Amino acid sequence: MRKILPSLLFIIIGILIGIGVLRWLQNSYGILSVGQAKTALIRMLDHPPKEPNIGHNPIVAAVAHIEPAVVNIDTVGEAQATTMFFGQAVPGPLEIMEGKGSGVIISPDGYVVTNNHVIANTDIIRVTTPSGQKYDGRVVGTDPQADIALVKINGKNLPYAQLGDSSKLKVGEWAIAIGDPLGVGTTVTVGVISATNRHNLRIDQSHILRDAIQTDAAINRGNSGGALANINGQLIGINTAIVSEGGGGNIGIGFAIPINTVRSVLRTLIQKSRRLPPLPQKPFLGIQFSPLDPVISQQLQIPPGVGAWVRIVLPSTPAAAAGLVNNDIILKIDGKTVHSINLIRQVLNSKKVGDNVVLTVLTPEGIRKNITVQLGAQPAAMQSH
Repeated sequence: MRKILPSLLFIIIGILIGIGVLRWLQNSYGILSVGQAKTALIRMLDHPPKEPNIGHNPIVAAVAHIEPAVVNIDTVGEAQATTMFFGQAVPGPLEIMEGKGSGVIISPDGYVVTNNHVIANTDIIRVTTPSGQKYDGRVVGTDPQADIALVKINGKNLPYAQLGDSSKLKVGEWAIAIGDPLGVGTTVTVGVISATNRHNLRIDQSHILRDAIQTDAAINRGNSGGALANINGQLIGINTAIVSEGGGGNIGIGFAIPINTVRSVLRTLIQKSRRLPPLPQKPFLGIQFSPLDPVISQQLQIPPGVGAWVRIVLPSTPAAAAGLVNNDIILKIDGKTVHSINLIRQVLNSKKVGDNVVLTVLTPEGIRKNITVQLGAQPAAMQSH
């Protein structure tokens, strides 16, 4: 017993010394226990540090100046497919072609400059601003050789880009590319002017750039028609093409049409353009439809002669926005049973742009439901509802 007591005493003294040493280390070197570390971490998460003062960033200022003027352009068009029959090309079915690109507003009343290849052979042009406002676009004029197009949207007091002077560009100065690559949303990339006055660049079999600015600011598919800006936020070029090693990805070699070239082309297009006609006011649903096949009617237990088969729902149209899909079957329109597809046309023609129409549909999954569609204005080039 007498031997055990000194041993316990030494153990207790050792523990006390250890606690003292630990507290001294914590106070001297900031070493925390597990519980203290968790408490400190929670305190840090609840109270993040104040934002450091990094001073004036000219790139941030330049982007803030021009970004509101850079828009997304969605297009829809019909293309005639061809098939080979005994060695001869014969017309095939119509195909719906969708496209995405960018553009730049250059006036407060809604003139938008973009690449010609962005809007070529399209029937529907939808312009979306960074704020989310959507507009129908109409082509004022195009120059396929220069790959420039001028589009008009009905807007007022819109943010617009200030045009710079591409003749004063220096190799090595900052270049800021803004657009909507791959449809992910407005994107900013930064690089430098790699070269000026690039001439006669063959981008593909049908596209030669007569004069171009080269930049290593990342440009990807969908950036076409977007802005190349300088450090002052001025528009110095329209992004138009990239050189890549397969796959269409960026490898640091992008090209833009100099803004001075764009100025000259736009001046010609405006002088040649005629007064734009009023926007068409024919109500527009945005589908291609046909009578329902009797065999399908029988299989789905639909009365003979009833229903219209939705063959195609055109993208970026009122029908698509409302949730109508390919192969839906329209059974009723505004409560009236569809005994003939002419009834659909009659009801639409009795409506005004902005009116609602209620469609009772049978979905491909066999579900009956009502879909309310707010009618838009039929694009001038579209011939179907």
